[in-house]
Amino acid sequence: MTDKKASGTPSEVGGIQVNWHDDKMESHYANIGTATANREEFFLLFGTHQHWRGDLKETKNVDVDLAHRIVMSPFAAKRLAVILNQSVKAYEDQFGKIGS
Repeated sequence: MTDKKASGTPSEVGGIQVNWHDDKMESHYANIGTATANREEFFLLFGTHQHWRGDLKETKNVDVDLAHRIVMSPFAAKRLAVILNQSVKAYEDQFGKIGS
């Protein structure tokens, strides 16, 4: 096995050192997302809608082009939820509350 260098700063999660490798990462844009779950997995669905040109409150029908599905264990989904809550709080502390 070849050793890889972490391209970002290592972080610690639950007493475990995590080295993030981004050499194979792809970036995608989504302006809408949702989540569903069954007993064993969570499904995060991401896509785009074309309603940025107008007010979403004025329409009763929105078409969303789903592009990506991420499947996670319940444990990984809960860790992600905690991280997202912490990240939103840090953002709002710095830039102000995000509208609902």
